Amino acid sequence: MARIRRRTVHDYSEGHFVELLQSGEPFFAANIELIDHARHFIHLQTYIVDEDETGLRIIDALIRAAARGVRVYLLLDAYGTKYLSGELVTRIENAGILFRFFSPNFTTKGFQLSLRLHHKVLLADGEVAIIGGMNFADRYHGTSGKKAWLDFAVLIKGPECVHVNSILKKLWNKPLLPKTERSAEMVHNVRLYENNISLRVIQNNWYRNKIEILKSYRSAFKHSQDRMIIFASYFLPGRLERKLLRIASSRGVDIRIVLAAESDAPIFKRATGFLYDYILRNNIRIYEYLPSNLHAKIATVDGKWCTIGSYNLNHVSDYGSVEMNVEVEDAGFTERFEKILMKIIRKDCRQVTFEDYLRRKTWFTQFSGWLSYQMIRLLMRIMAQLTSKKGK
Repeated sequence: MARIRRRTVHDYSEGHFVELLQSGEPFFAANIELIDHARHFIHLQTYIVDEDETGLRIIDALIRAAARGVRVYLLLDAYGTKYLSGELVTRIENAGILFRFFSPNFTTKGFQLSLRLHHKVLLADGEVAIIGGMNFADRYHGTSGKKAWLDFAVLIKGPECVHVNSILKKLWNKPLLPKTERSAEMVHNVRLYENNISLRVIQNNWYRNKIEILKSYRSAFKHSQDRMIIFASYFLPGRLERKLLRIASSRGVDIRIVLAAESDAPIFKRATGFLYDYILRNNIRIYEYLPSNLHAKIATVDGKWCTIGSYNLNHVSDYGSVEMNVEVEDAGFTERFEKILMKIIRKDCRQVTFEDYLRRKTWFTQFSGWLSYQMIRLLMRIMAQLTSKKGK
């Protein structure tokens, strides 16, 4: 596949170190290590921190950092993390951590809408970041009796951390925030790494005219030449994305889509099932992940390009959430990632053939799938209207 060029201001930069992280203890250990080695400042912005063993480990690490003089900014989504106890919030604030919930209300002609903070990002000293799709909760770590939900993230070091710092500062520095609480950290003397991996960090924030991830997926589908792997937790692509997948398949691209066998969001599972007929009729292979819930949202194309982050291929991520992905344009890294994904497909997934689909199909599953699909489409249309600025 030729280098994917997109008409965006922010392009790829070289000189990075990148490490792939998978859900389970290695991911959380990497976050703890990053926090424990921070010297100046930390930004943690995420959708969910549960008040369980895993979530408290992260909170404890942030408290340790604040105690040694590190300036800690903690921004959690007000809906995703709505069950934190008052005692824990008080403990966080008393530790000197700059903390608040993200719940901005945007008003348009009398309507109000709260955008969700869905990205999962940890940045230390503007030098190293972990970006992916995992929240901080036991279900992403796994226990002795339950396998961790499947998800991925990347640890990156290099020039793009400057851009990440800029994004996180803008989200933290809301209007009317007291000067003493504002983030003003600048990053200087950025180190270049011999690994020299080329990547970029991109966003989706419809209200702020940031639709970079959606456009990038479309470009990747359009320019794919040989093969494509998609792991999608809440898969409900729009008509244009489905068309691009169909056209790619018709020109011989081998497309494998891995979905959840069981999901924590039944309405999305039923709506996705409604699309199985379309997908399979267009010679796109479907696999279902069996060991636990599939929460990953990643794609690889032609063994040269991959995207990893919080963005789901659906209109909730397009119109209702703040998302962040890392795109890596490096054959060595992407091929290694592909091998991991193919191993998961071979060992932990079942393929859904057209014959399997027909055996499952009943009038009830078809109707419930169609109804779920139409309900989500209607909700997304309303959301798109409410988040559109006048004159956009």
